[in-house]
Amino acid sequence: MRRARRRRRAVAVALAAAIPLLGGCGIQETDVIEAGGPASFQAFFNRDYDVLLFFRSADGRLNPVVRTVGAVNATDPVPTEQAVLALLNGPNEEDRAVDLSTDLPAAGSIPAIEVDPSSDGKVGTRLPLAVKGLSDMALRQLICTIAYSQDTSGQVVVELTGQDGATRSGTCGFGLRTSW
Repeated sequence: MRRARRRRRAVAVALAAAIPLLGGCGIQETDVIEAGGPASFQAFFNRDYDVLLFFRSADGRLNPVVRTVGAVNATDPVPTEQAVLALLNGPNEEDRAVDLSTDLPAAGSIPAIEVDPSSDGKVGTRLPLAVKGLSDMALRQLICTIAYSQDTSGQVVVELTGQDGATRSGTCGFGLRTSW
């Protein structure tokens, strides 16, 4: 019995001495590493013939889509009016196949869209549709498409004026923030 106790004590002492030695195993302590902010995207497209359109994904978020709308040998960026018309035409077959949709009304025959970029970082856009009844998602689709057609980072304030005289404005920055 004494022998068994001595043995248990010896094992306990040996373990108590070994645990601190085994615990580190040569790995040095480090500080907490921050994971960063929300994920972002980087789209590679040629502004001379591609536009970035924003459609609604199945989970209700905005999803950027690169669409070729101009001539591949063009030397000037695709006009914002052309980007808005492409957005109003809605998702194509490939977009719908991955469950992209739009909250915007069907294009039909749309008259010209007027875009007026100003020097103070704002873009005024007159739309041939009523703005007052548009959902927040539809407004975000328009604002983000217009913002990215004007600036590669989408960092401009977009002011929308509808044929109903209603106005809305917002930005499409990191995290796709909007303000009305």
